[in-house]
Parts: sequence; C-alpha cells; structure tokens
Amino acid sequence: MTAPPPQSPTDRDRCAGTVSPCPAATALEVEWRALEAQSAGSVFLSWPWIGATAIIAAPNSLVVRIRRGDRIVGLGLIGMRKRRFPWLRRPDLHLNETGEPAEDRIMTEYNGLLTWKGEEKEVAEAFLATIGGDKDLGSHDLRLSGVSDLWGDLCLRRGLATRLSRPPQVAPYATLDAQAANDPLATMTRNSRQQINRSLRYYERRGPLALERATDAEQALEWLDALEAPHTRSWRLRGKAGAFSTPAFKNFHRRLISTAFAEGVPDILRVRAGETILGYLYNLRWRGEAYSYQSGFHFEDDPQARPGLVAHVMAMRLYRAEGFSTYRFLAGDARYKTSLATDSDELLWMTAHPPSKARWLAVAVERLLGALLPEG
Repeated sequence: MTAPPPQSPTDRDRCAGTVSPCPAATALEVEWRALEAQSAGSVFLSWPWIGATAIIAAPNSLVVRIRRGDRIVGLGLIGMRKRRFPWLRRPDLHLNETGEPAEDRIMTEYNGLLTWKGEEKEVAEAFLATIGGDKDLGSHDLRLSGVSDLWGDLCLRRGLATRLSRPPQVAPYATLDAQAANDPLATMTRNSRQQINRSLRYYERRGPLALERATDAEQALEWLDALEAPHTRSWRLRGKAGAFSTPAFKNFHRRLISTAFAEGVPDILRVRAGETILGYLYNLRWRGEAYSYQSGFHFEDDPQARPGLVAHVMAMRLYRAEGFSTYRFLAGDARYKTSLATDSDELLWMTAHPPSKARWLAVAVERLLGALLPEG
C-alpha cells in the first residue's frame, strides 16, 4: 500500500467541516461553551440562548463542526422543517432555528456561527463549502435569519442564488462609553432631549422615578407575566398580535430565565414614578453589551407621557454605570430607536440555494398546489 503524501502546512491549517446529528444537550453544551470562551459572538450565539431553543431537541437537527486541524473553530446548528409536499422539494435548512414558525418567533438576531474570534470569515466560508459539498444537503435551500451582510457576500461568491425574505433591517445601537457624564441625552438632537426632559418632568410629578431590577428568577418570571399584558395591548391597537401570541414564545423565555438568570443573561427592569408603574423592559446582557429585547409599557393619551423613552434612558444610564459598552435596540427603525442610537448595523433574512431550473419549477408547482389545496 502506498503511503499518503505528507500534508503541507496549508492543508493542515485549512478549515474543514463535518455534519452529524445533534447530540444530547449535555454533550453539546460542553463543546459549545469551550468554543464560546474563545468567541466574540452575540448573546444569540451564547449557550444560554442556544440551550433554551427547541432546536436542541428538534427531530433531524444537525450540528456542523468546523475544524482547523484538531481545533474546533466553528459550530452551528441546522434545523429542518418537513414540507407540505415533500415529494416536490427537500426541507429547508435553518441556521440555529428549527424551521417551525411558532418555535422560531423568538426573533434571533446577530445570528451566524459560533466562531473562534478573528476567524469569522474563514469559518463561514468553510460552513458554506461543507453544506454545498454534502451530497444530500447541498441541494437544500439554506435559510439565514438575522445575519450580517458578510453572509450575503459569501453566498454570492460561491455562486449561490440568494433571495431576501424581508428588506434589510437596520439594527440601531448606542455606544455607552462615548456618552459624556453618563448622560444618554448628550448625544441626541435638541428636539429629542426636549421631548425626553418634558416626559421626565411629567412623570416626576407623580413621585420619584425609579428603575428596579428583578432580583431572582422567580421575580423575573412574575415580571415577564406583568410585561405581557401592556405589550399585547399596545400591539393589538396597531392591528397586530404581538410577540406573546404563540405559547412557544413565552415557553422559550421562561426556559431562558429559569436556566440563565443566575448567569446574569436575562435582565428584567421595572420603571415606576412614585407608586405608578410605567412598564417593563426585558433585556439581555452578554459580555459588556445590553440588548433591548422586549418591553411592555402603560401608555397614556397625554403626548408628554413617553414611558418607553424614559425607561430606555434610565436603563442606558444604569448599564453605563455598570461598565457596559453598548446598548442594542435590535432590528427595526422605530423612531425611539433612532433617537437614542449613535450608530447602527444592518441584518439580513435571506435564503441561499444553488441555481437550478428544476428548483424554479418545483417552487412554482408548490405555490400552485398551495393555492388550490389550502390547509385546514
């Protein structure tokens, strides 16, 4: 038998990926946390978030491992949802999501691969090569939710066709350590400062403004319940259901709070003026960054009553005093976000797939059958 040729340094250093069934959560956690310690990933790629998702226990979920030599430098989970007409098209691959709409309403952003810091581009390239080179997975559509535009560029470079499932989303954020004298108002326009100051004075007539923090998981769960009612009411007034319209959303966050509160990840804040509760902020904390994830406020008819602006300003002051560098408002260009932010990112929700006339025909037939044979 002829011995294989020795590997060159380039071969040994090249990133390469493997795909395998997702292991039990206890086993995956060991791998995930080991790489997490070397990563600069967002809270949405942290084990507290990933470990609480349904994808860990989803049928047919996969784990993709990217290695450089013997070192794991990238990890990602793939969920697959069965199609209504499976004989027409194979299931989509969903990065770090299940593919089930109800389960994936948790709104993952700053998504991607958990990656060794500084190797994000190479690991993403290896991931796409691994999926594309798999004789089964390579023909599936790949759905990427809440990713940076790096992924769009890399997909195009690989010759993949891409389609946005929604317009690119602005994700505003405020750089807290650039604010003078711990004052978020210092970076805002004069008009925004005046509006917020009027609102602060409006509420202070009822008593001192206070920002309270849930002190344990039990209280955090109680405040999550209290947040739900004003959140749902405000969204229904706009003709929408709100985040809590499916049990899966609340079940996920109850798991997250129960399992990750001790790590300091979920942070539920209550704002009051004297004895009047103005509302709640449900934030996430991760490695010096705070993410403004969800909220519920008691709105009033008086235009001076702006409980959301007051709550965010108070939270930003709190986090800056605690040494946080960034306050992220997440996707959406709502006016209050752009008023309080100092900068923004852009996030994409997209599908990538190999160009194929057969796929185009299958999609057309799938849509036709869906229109002729409505579910239910």
